Amino acid sequence: MPRQAATTLQHVTPTGAPAHTPHDGREREPARRAALRLAGAAAVLALGGCNSFIPASGPRMVDVQSGARTQSGNPGPIERPTLGYTLITLDPDNVARLAAEPTGTRFSDRASNARETDIRIGVGDIIGTTIFEAQRGGLFIPTEPGARPGNFVQLPSQQVNREGTITVPFGGVVRAIGLTPSQLERAIAERISTRALEPQVIVTILERRSNAVSVTGDVTTSVRFGMDPGGERLLSAIARAGGPRFPAYETMVTLQRAGVSERSLLADVLLDPRQNVHLRQGDSVVVTREPRYFLALGAVGQSASITQLNRRFPFEDRQLSLADAVARAGGLQDDRANPSAVFLFRYERAATLRRMGVQPTADVMEEVPTVYRADFTNPTTLFLTQRFPMRNNDLIFVSNSPFTDYQKFIAIVLPFTQAGAQARAIGG
Repeated sequence: MPRQAATTLQHVTPTGAPAHTPHDGREREPARRAALRLAGAAAVLALGGCNSFIPASGPRMVDVQSGARTQSGNPGPIERPTLGYTLITLDPDNVARLAAEPTGTRFSDRASNARETDIRIGVGDIIGTTIFEAQRGGLFIPTEPGARPGNFVQLPSQQVNREGTITVPFGGVVRAIGLTPSQLERAIAERISTRALEPQVIVTILERRSNAVSVTGDVTTSVRFGMDPGGERLLSAIARAGGPRFPAYETMVTLQRAGVSERSLLADVLLDPRQNVHLRQGDSVVVTREPRYFLALGAVGQSASITQLNRRFPFEDRQLSLADAVARAGGLQDDRANPSAVFLFRYERAATLRRMGVQPTADVMEEVPTVYRADFTNPTTLFLTQRFPMRNNDLIFVSNSPFTDYQKFIAIVLPFTQAGAQARAIGG
């Protein structure tokens, strides 16, 4: 039937007068208004956050804030945050500078350039002393032939006392602490030269108890040992302890020397010979397991999973790039992510930013809050992310696309529009 004819058709009573039908607009208006009032009330209840009406896993923000006696803390508005940060978009220049920066913690040049030192005698060391004379009839060799074989005498072993001295017959107290064995030999020979016949002295450190090197922590067996005259390097000391208990990429080595501690990743020590430093007497080596992690939030990973998602990911490698990290987090969600809004948050060193051409303000600290932006819609960026180095505790955040926010809005509004349509259908 044509639309115009349908709109003019009326139901006629036997008397010929038009009759009011249930489809009359004036009859439907009260029911329509009632349905709209019902939908509006439901919206007010939903948006008002009625705890007794809408399910929730805990108190809402307004409930927590209203119940607080005092409130403190203000991060500032989004437009002017209290913590000022720097935003850098990845490009070939700044990625190349970042890739050239040393990753992680490493031993300083002072430690790595140190050379082996002579073994010095210290308090508690056990010293063996042998004195030779040129002929019989001297201080230690009897005149009668055959009374004692040889032209030498071996003194009893001595421990260097608290004052750092030992005692030599007919030579008195001789200071030994801080001397090398050859220096102590000359000192003893000078003391007895006036009475012995052309004395020659040999000093041996029988047991090193002072200034020993100790290796402890996450090693097979903790050890404490005296250094050999040829010196000792870091890796050989760890080998004495049976090696680390965990992989090198998550094992940190701490070197304590003269009241100063320095740290380096064991994987870097294995690859860089300069990090395999020479040890010195009194050094302590502490091996600890310290896995490195990064966080991935936002539109990354699987949108649905049977098990609980873990947003904290271990490096499980010596080095990790931004591309590796995004892939390990499950990649960008195809139905949610905005590929042009991939952000990485970290505290960057001010010196690094200056080398990248970014001049922080004069009042900044040593580390500057920095956000790196990667546009995954640009093919060049995908190459750059393979060279962008990750650091411990980096945070990756992928924003939602505008279409995702539109879908959320529709998901909120659609039930109310459907309720209104159903009310109109009931009223009509």
